[in-house]
Parts: sequence; C-alpha cells; structure tokens
Amino acid sequence: MQFGFRVFGPVIPIAAFFYLGDSAFGDLIGKLPAGSHGIVNDLGVALAHTVPLNGAVSAVTLTVVGAITGLDGSGFSGISLAGSIANMFGASVGGTDTLTALGQIAAIWVGGGTIIPWALIPAAAICGVSPFELARRNLVPVLIGLTVTTLVAVFLV
Repeated sequence: MQFGFRVFGPVIPIAAFFYLGDSAFGDLIGKLPAGSHGIVNDLGVALAHTVPLNGAVSAVTLTVVGAITGLDGSGFSGISLAGSIANMFGASVGGTDTLTALGQIAAIWVGGGTIIPWALIPAAAICGVSPFELARRNLVPVLIGLTVTTLVAVFLV
C-alpha cells in the first residue's frame, strides 16, 4: 500500500491539472477571464503561437501524449486528454477524428498490456513467463507500429 502511494502519489496533482484544465475549471473553481477556454487549452493556444502547427507536429504530439498517458498501465486513462488535445489541434489543422484515434491507439498500445510490465502481469502469469521479458520483446514491434501509425496519420490529417 505504501509503495502504491509513493509511486502514484504524483499522478493525482498532474491528473487534476489536466482534468481541471479544461472548461470544468470555471465550473469548479471560479470564472476564467473572458475568451479563455481552460488552462490546458490556453497553454495549447500559447504553444501554437510559438511552434508551427501542422499535421506532422500534431500527429507526433498526440502520439507522445498518448504514450505518456499509457504509462500508468491501463491504456484508457489518457483518452480524455488525447481527445481534448486532438480537438484543440483539429481546430487548426483539421482531422480531429484522426488525431483522437491516434492518441487513443498510442495510449492503449503502450499501456493496455503491451509494453508496460505491470499491465502485462495477468497475461504473463497465464503464460508462465516473466512480465519484464514479455515487455522487452513487445517493445520493438510496438514502437514500429506507433511510428507507422503516426506517419499514416500525418498523411490523413
């Protein structure tokens, strides 16, 4: 129990930042300035003014965000964040549905029992293999799949 609190303790404020950073912040904390779309969305708009926003940058960003949110081992916890970011990028470059799917695929492939050892424990126990060995063997195919999927998404956006 103590190990769980130590490992996942930092997740709570980070998740709160992302979940409250959308339009729900205004409902829970107080009114945001006029023209604001939430903390995370406003940061995204500020980032969009400094980084050239195109299909390639959007696709790579969604893949990285999806992969990072998949590190918790579930694969599904980052879907709302990936959807919010895809909606934000889709307003500028189009292809919101493609970007959303890309973020979801990245989160599920990384965290949904593919390359994160603690998500592989049930499958490894059934097969009688080490979850770390299974994660090691899955790493290269998953990275190749994410790269190819990201390249296809660039062309679809």
